[in-house]
Amino acid sequence: MNVANDHAFSGLQKIYDQARPRYPLDALNHIVDRLAASRGAEQGGLLDVGCGTGILTRQLLELSPGSKFTGCDVNKDMLSQAKAMDKAGEISWHLSAAEELPFKDNAFHLITVAQAAQWFDRPKFYKEARRVLISQGCLVIIENNRQLEGSAFMHAYETLIETHNSGYSRDYRRFDYAQEMQTAGFAKADVRRFPWSRTMSHQGFVEMAKSSSKVQAAIKASNGVFLNELDQILQEYWAEDEQIVIDYSTQVFSGHK
Repeated sequence: MNVANDHAFSGLQKIYDQARPRYPLDALNHIVDRLAASRGAEQGGLLDVGCGTGILTRQLLELSPGSKFTGCDVNKDMLSQAKAMDKAGEISWHLSAAEELPFKDNAFHLITVAQAAQWFDRPKFYKEARRVLISQGCLVIIENNRQLEGSAFMHAYETLIETHNSGYSRDYRRFDYAQEMQTAGFAKADVRRFPWSRTMSHQGFVEMAKSSSKVQAAIKASNGVFLNELDQILQEYWAEDEQIVIDYSTQVFSGHK
């Protein structure tokens, strides 16, 4: 996220790390394959920009333990949680904006961005990404997006957020990152989609909702009415003891320097 949004997630670090979905294994393996292709026989260096609490960083570390991992974020609270979760101190963490990366030229084989690109000044970020990537290095943007089409429940939920947060649109992440990468000079830019489903309790869904800065703004604007109306929607579509099933499409955009 850029400096203008450095406080958007302040105070949400614990619930964010606990409630946000992880990334499906197929998508993670796709990223690790990109890292392996970029590094060849070398020890791979990966930078996770806008790393938040390090959810993606930690997942990738488990799949590529021989690589060197670095994470950076502009939000101090999120970064403090990332450091706390990194029990073994295996990841190098840095406080920095995506548009001004504090790293040398040609320093990384792979750069990842998870759930954060919409916050960036992306033309500036793409320029920085190209600077710190090695020749033939790869930029990956990954997003877990809930499938809205065909789900009356998800339509009602998104409408609720839009009702109480005038600055929110359910389409806020619908960018063609592959086309943007290509325009910025990246080669072989493409996108892969990985469908999957997440099952959670009613309370689990509420906690996930509360981990969103967009929902927090809606809660504040409605003086808490949002949460009461969310509970009504949950009861309308799901029995109290019924597990909620949310369909996702994880999108992985990648491009080579």
